[in-house]
Amino acid sequence: MNELSSIDLSDSGSIEIDDGPRSIAYFCQNRPVCVNTELVSQLKEISKKLNGVKNIRVCLHENPAAKFHDMIVLEHKDKYYRPHKHLKKGESFHIIEGQMGIFTFDDAGVIIDRCLLKLGGSLIYRVEANTYHAVLPLSNFVIYHEAKLGPFTGKEDSIYASWTPDGNNSKEVFQYVSSLRQSLENQ
Repeated sequence: MNELSSIDLSDSGSIEIDDGPRSIAYFCQNRPVCVNTELVSQLKEISKKLNGVKNIRVCLHENPAAKFHDMIVLEHKDKYYRPHKHLKKGESFHIIEGQMGIFTFDDAGVIIDRCLLKLGGSLIYRVEANTYHAVLPLSNFVIYHEAKLGPFTGKEDSIYASWTPDGNNSKEVFQYVSSLRQSLENQ
């Protein structure tokens, strides 16, 4: 194992932590960077300690201002990931563990494509810029690699779909997420 490129999330000398309201981001400060099964195990252990309250992302780029964002993401099944788009950024999703649906929508909210990502099946899905999309974890948690252009500019970076629940009404969210799950089962 190469000590220089291995990531240890408990090593404060090689990572910087951004503990945001919805997720914890670990920014890798050493180069090169290697993602291995030990890192995936650390992600799952941290997630257990957090009781699924927050998502976790390991940013292989140095900081939010980086021109390209490469991330290993752990997300939970019981969270709502509202459909959104990025005007000038496409993104790719590559499954590492678990199962998740990815959806793309037209501007009126009609599903134009859906894909089930899982090992042994579809592994990578690419969403083009200016396209509404959403991820839907189907296993208790999902771990995937996400890549897109940076920098991350906060709220201006994502435009949320007005035709979806905003997340404040749990009944609306449950019904909407159930309809997405159903569409995957019916494909």
